[in-house]
Amino acid sequence: MTRILFLFIGEPHQIFHALPIAAEMNAAGQRVEVAVASRDHLRMIEQVAALYPGFAPRIHLLGERGPAHWLRAAGLVRNPRLPMLVGALPLLRRFDAIIVPERTTTAIRHFLPGRTRLIFTPHGAGDRAIMLDPRDRHFDFVLVAGEKSEKRLLEAGTIRPGAYAVNGYVKLDLMARMQRSRAPLFDNDRPTVLYAPHFRRSLSSWDRFGTGLIAWFAAQERYNLVVAPHVRLFAEASAAQRAAVEALAIKGKVFVDLGSDRLFDMSYTAGADLYIGDVSSQVYEFLATPRPCLFLNAHGVAWRDDPDYLFWTLGDVLGDLGGLEAALDAAPARHAAYVSAQQQRLYESIGGNPAGAAARGAEAILAFLQ
Repeated sequence: MTRILFLFIGEPHQIFHALPIAAEMNAAGQRVEVAVASRDHLRMIEQVAALYPGFAPRIHLLGERGPAHWLRAAGLVRNPRLPMLVGALPLLRRFDAIIVPERTTTAIRHFLPGRTRLIFTPHGAGDRAIMLDPRDRHFDFVLVAGEKSEKRLLEAGTIRPGAYAVNGYVKLDLMARMQRSRAPLFDNDRPTVLYAPHFRRSLSSWDRFGTGLIAWFAAQERYNLVVAPHVRLFAEASAAQRAAVEALAIKGKVFVDLGSDRLFDMSYTAGADLYIGDVSSQVYEFLATPRPCLFLNAHGVAWRDDPDYLFWTLGDVLGDLGGLEAALDAAPARHAAYVSAQQQRLYESIGGNPAGAAARGAEAILAFLQ
């Protein structure tokens, strides 16, 4: 039987984007193994495995010794991906196929046996040009969430006919399985707003607008606010920096989450009534159920007709916080002008109904390997 490894050297949340494919392969009779960068990944694996009876893959914990371990122990690098990959080469060379949700692994492509197929399953479906990465040419096969990405990747030449498949958005497929009755985010009847800034400072709205936005919500009594940035925004912050932001929370009105597992499991994107963001593809997870959105243009971007900002056509765009109150109040009524575009963009981004995305991904990969 073909030996297949699902490799996770990035953030733990990437588990949700790829491991369901492994579970579907297992259900089809294909044995798989899993390798992860930290013990934090194990909690995510348990959540996925609980939804797939009989799925109990062999798990390899990487970076427990060697250069990667020394770098982490010394506090020099939180996640030394390349040293970890180099240290794991004896393990990786045993497999006929390695499936990853990140691109760093392409750095060791030529250190793997010629028989080993390197397969990419992306962990997002946003609009930014980050999807157009020349490293994708080093993959033997690629999964693509929807026709929007398919078109742009083909035009860029980073995927090629016969070496990819469109399967849908795996995480949303998983979340449909995970949905259970969840308590409301707040114990009141106010609408809840989710603020989800991106982690890359050159693109994020956090530095310019973050604390001011929180202060505005803190001073009013009409809305709740959940501050749930991408987990990488504060990953390298000091304890004091994180504590200063967390201190802005107000019980029953403003909730701040900088690093819990709820950032990954759609607790906030499913539970909020309105989304405020910048360039994060997380907006497409929120729009699994179309709802009002606002976008913050913190860097004066000339975004119209720019395909990297296609999602900014799905709600009003603000260049400063002066218009925040009026935009929030108008958003429910103005949503009628955006709902059709939201549904169309969602279809293009994630391939329509996400149900079955993991199974389609598993089937496509196995067919390619055969």
